[in-house]
Amino acid sequence: MAPLLMILAAQLLIASGNLLVKLLETNTPVFQLVLYRQLFATLLVLPFVWHLQGNLKLSPFYKVHLSRALLIGLGNAIFMLAVLHLPLATVTAVIYSSPLILLLLSAFFLNERIGYRRSVAGLIGFTGILLISQPTEVNLYIGLAFFGAMISAINSLILKAYSTHEHPFSTLFWSNAFAMVFLIPATWYEGANFSLPVAQVGLTLGVFYVGMTYLIIHAYRRADTSQMAPVEYTGLIFAALLGWWFLDETLSVVVCIGIGLVIFSSLLPSYGELKAKWKSRRR
Repeated sequence: MAPLLMILAAQLLIASGNLLVKLLETNTPVFQLVLYRQLFATLLVLPFVWHLQGNLKLSPFYKVHLSRALLIGLGNAIFMLAVLHLPLATVTAVIYSSPLILLLLSAFFLNERIGYRRSVAGLIGFTGILLISQPTEVNLYIGLAFFGAMISAINSLILKAYSTHEHPFSTLFWSNAFAMVFLIPATWYEGANFSLPVAQVGLTLGVFYVGMTYLIIHAYRRADTSQMAPVEYTGLIFAALLGWWFLDETLSVVVCIGIGLVIFSSLLPSYGELKAKWKSRRR
């Protein structure tokens, strides 16, 4: 029960952070916002890395972290821009296409077998995303959200290939720290004046980010991935409810059906394993 609550809490933090971004002005300087988020997250993780290593040593995988840092900075800026201009449920649904893209990338670059069930689940999930986003016309911000999802998938692919080489906190620290190399000049080029509300939201997002990461790491250490991964899609429900409650966003029947399809698609690949575990518990 504890791992389940951890994942739910993590998804609530993510949805709440997106709500805070949504409450900002639409012309908010996104690179400045991401800079504060990554900077505060780096400072919050620093004591854990210092305690872990006894001091601060440059990661031997610094080239990998530099690559991920560029993707993190660009991807988060694109995502924030999409959040500012799209309904919460819509942008969250589009971002959830990232696991589907990762599935294809893993098959192509890591030679992982997709299988029939995962293929069907991917099609169902993508149908649900279309129902939620309802792209009746070419929309720049939906396009940006899909581009952000692709960047996130590439980032996850790199992380997946190197995840066993280093401690999670070290990976988290260096990827965020190296993001400053990209974000500081990007913020300077953006040319926006200092904004206290943006800094406050950035600080809060940094705290939420570290808290979310901590909860997810510990949840997956206590339970199987097949059990916990589907629960992450509750973030879509939280986003829809927060958007409806605080922003008066429409929660139509079509959107609800789309949410149901996305959640169902997340459960389908691990259905056999979940069914076996359920039967063993009932004995």
